[in-house]
Amino acid sequence: MTGSGLRERLARYRAGIRERVRKLKWDVLALFLARRDPRVPFKAKIAIVLAVGYFFSPIDLIPDFIPVIGQLDELVIVSALVAFAIRSIPPHVLDEYRARAKVQFGTRTPKTYAIAIILATVWVLVSLGFILFLIRLF
Repeated sequence: MTGSGLRERLARYRAGIRERVRKLKWDVLALFLARRDPRVPFKAKIAIVLAVGYFFSPIDLIPDFIPVIGQLDELVIVSALVAFAIRSIPPHVLDEYRARAKVQFGTRTPKTYAIAIILATVWVLVSLGFILFLIRLF
């Protein structure tokens, strides 16, 4: 395989991952809207909070600027949480919130500055706690 053929396959693969992440974003937004609905089970609400928090977190396990792998962590972790939440929610409720997300957010996504600041603070505190734990351990 030539270098250009490999680059084309990699570009198609990256485009496919980006498309899956875009679809996942709409499901995350729908679940975000559904999180307070009493028809949504508690276990799904926990998965929703974790998925939304990780998806909109400015800090990832693998940074997004690393080609292909940077998007895979979000795709794997968030999609597993989203899949669990989707299986737990009645289909008619989920369809209602998917439609509501398209209407409410249209082509834009919500501003997440406050969420980003809160999540960054939590990541820093957890990191500092872990570092202090390691210092005391040794």
